[in-house]
Amino acid sequence: MGSTDGKEGKCADRVEARVPTRTFSIAASDSDEESFGVAVATGIVAVGATCPYVSDEAAVLTQSFTKTSHGSKVLSQVADGKHIETACESVLASDEYSSYRQLHGVDQDGGQFTFTGDDCVEWCGSTTGESHSVAGNMLSDGTVIDAVSDAFAETTGPLSERLLSGLEAGQEAGGDKRGKVSSALLVHAPESKLYHNLRIDAAEHPVRELRELYERARETERNLHEETARQLGSYPEEILEFGVKY
Repeated sequence: MGSTDGKEGKCADRVEARVPTRTFSIAASDSDEESFGVAVATGIVAVGATCPYVSDEAAVLTQSFTKTSHGSKVLSQVADGKHIETACESVLASDEYSSYRQLHGVDQDGGQFTFTGDDCVEWCGSTTGESHSVAGNMLSDGTVIDAVSDAFAETTGPLSERLLSGLEAGQEAGGDKRGKVSSALLVHAPESKLYHNLRIDAAEHPVRELRELYERARETERNLHEETARQLGSYPEEILEFGVKY
């Protein structure tokens, strides 16, 4: 079921007859940060509510005709000691409609997995690179996922920045052929930040607005201690350790 290297493209002649989530996305890990993250953009609302899943051991996305339980089940199986490929294949094997799904992700052992069902809407396919996987469906063409992968690999900085740069490159390369509506960034790291869980649920330019939200969240994070000191004077550092919801 999986592809662990190179690019896989399918469904080039299939006529659109369904309503998939029209998505491109990236899942990645950073061993130095000990973090896992995903970034995703799509042509319907609230992609952050359905597609992205991360833990301290893996990152995975369920898309095309999304089945949200696939993401949580994969993470659960990885937590029980299974590799990402084994976990994803197990979840897909129990789904009689797997031919309509896309599923991809990475784990802490360097494992990668991509799956594009035969009934996904063209252009659909995936690619992998060092520490990341990329997949998309109903795209303008296959250059979109290549652009995401290349930008992620070439960008320096924290995982969150590299993921967002990949998403921006995918949009610039053509993105979803019907345009974008929502986007999301989700990162699991030992030290969580405000900019590790961001969503644009409905917007004319969701990838651009996700970047704007990301920069604002980073600025808020930088100023948080100074602003708290201004309001409270002395304060226990622990009150600012509020974490991120997953």
